[in-house]
Amino acid sequence: MSFSHKFSYRWRERFFRYAPLFVWLGVIAWLSSDSGSMSETSRFVRPVLRFLFPDASEETILTLHGLVRKSAHVFVYSVLAFLAARAFLKTSVAGIRSHWAAAAIGIVFLVASLDELNQSFSGGTRTGSIWDVALDTVSGAAAIGAIYLLLNRPFVRKLLGTG
Repeated sequence: MSFSHKFSYRWRERFFRYAPLFVWLGVIAWLSSDSGSMSETSRFVRPVLRFLFPDASEETILTLHGLVRKSAHVFVYSVLAFLAARAFLKTSVAGIRSHWAAAAIGIVFLVASLDELNQSFSGGTRTGSIWDVALDTVSGAAAIGAIYLLLNRPFVRKLLGTG
């Protein structure tokens, strides 16, 4: 195999390993902006909640909307943890590869912290919360725990690109 072919293969492999992670970081950045604020998400969440629960009080709808938003945190940061684990399990950096779980949880914590810091400096429509950082980090850690427990399963290895 020639050097250029080997280089091209490695570059392509790295791209497909890290690109989903960086795209997802972009999604998180977009959600961290005013686009992810309660007033913006209520434009599509509230009608769905009203359809599902037509007799619910305004207070109940507001509570359910909050639960939907917190569930979104769990989903978004679990996906981030999965994509980070997928990238780190096959990285050429031995230190990261051998500590992929800690590195993935570290990325989740760092991104969650920066997300909340960004929200705390936004123009008043968003507020940063240490509790959201905790929820995001625990969600990512739970996803990593599930991956770790299921790592020897063929379908998980295929999803992660390690088998």
